[in-house]
Amino acid sequence: MPSLPDKTPGQPASSRADVAIEQLYQAQRSALLTHLTRLLDDRLVAEDLCQDTFLKAWRAWDAGEPVANRVAWLYRIATNTAYDYLRRRRRVYFAPLYEGAETLECEPMELRVDLQEPVRHALAQLSPEARRLLVLSICAGHSAHELAAALECSDVALRLRLFRARARFRALYLQQSAN
Repeated sequence: MPSLPDKTPGQPASSRADVAIEQLYQAQRSALLTHLTRLLDDRLVAEDLCQDTFLKAWRAWDAGEPVANRVAWLYRIATNTAYDYLRRRRRVYFAPLYEGAETLECEPMELRVDLQEPVRHALAQLSPEARRLLVLSICAGHSAHELAAALECSDVALRLRLFRARARFRALYLQQSAN
């Protein structure tokens, strides 16, 4: 790979960024696209995010400290871009709450109108804290560690709260489904 231009006093910042990102693009685009395709399992989305990655890299080129390993930096941008995309696109799917239930096809919640009412009813019967924990964990995709930090409690305490909230929801849902 040819050496990339560093920040030099005589050359405008935008010109240095253009040359550097162009060289990175020529050298790394194919490998980066393969990396994103593996992460996302969708070639078209991976192509879009690959372009976004190079755009973000171009914008950030002169914003911070010099980058020691430019390829690793580019892959970190790409991976974070893919994870952001996956978080935004997360969908809620219903799975059976007990082993005797017939397996449902994984459809988005919006299409499963017949299941929405028992879920809403069960959620309404939960305490506000339990309902908030379940929604933030399952629907919004926050990890137990993130929730524990936000609530200023230990991971163990938060996991116990989540376990109890899930168990209570499951019991209420099964009771609602039986009626």
